Amino acid sequence: MNKDIVVVVKSINYSEADKILIVFGKNFGKYSLFAKGLRKITSKNRGNMQTLWTSNISFYEGKGMPILTESELVNSIDYDHNTLDIKNAERILFILNHLLEEYDPYPEIFSLLQSVLKRKLSLDSVNKFRIRFLKEAGFMQDWSMCSKCGKSNAKYLNLGSFALFCENCYSSKDNVERVRKDLYKSENFTKALDRYIK
Repeated sequence: MNKDIVVVVKSINYSEADKILIVFGKNFGKYSLFAKGLRKITSKNRGNMQTLWTSNISFYEGKGMPILTESELVNSIDYDHNTLDIKNAERILFILNHLLEEYDPYPEIFSLLQSVLKRKLSLDSVNKFRIRFLKEAGFMQDWSMCSKCGKSNAKYLNLGSFALFCENCYSSKDNVERVRKDLYKSENFTKALDRYIK
């Protein structure tokens, strides 16, 4: 019997009563679970295994897909459209479903995801998560220095390549934004990051 703390990132109906869940776990990374009878109203796990909810789970590995046995809810998200930005939920789910490798644990990314979920997927927390994820997974270069000269005082971000440049190396002709505290809330930054990821 294995144990993990997981976030559900995808849910697929399978037969009349079962589901296949794609989860991102702290210990095992992203993997699939067979959830027998999860669609039944009487299922003890049904209320714990919703998309972007966090649960402690137990599962066992048979010949095929791991099978969910028990779950205990840790954190849920209120899907009220007045308090939750669905577009931000889609941004998080896209990156977790498309860019995570199976069975490749990222405990730091998992912890960061928990803080994003607790902040109800606010735009700045979602963008910070996506940047951190891209760096950790090797999809984006380091932001600690200028991409051209290597100096550490880089203050301008190219919104096409997401490369950082210092005062001497950036070009005002390029699509650049000055790095500032509210950058992660910027609509231009968010749209550029959406394009970069896709």
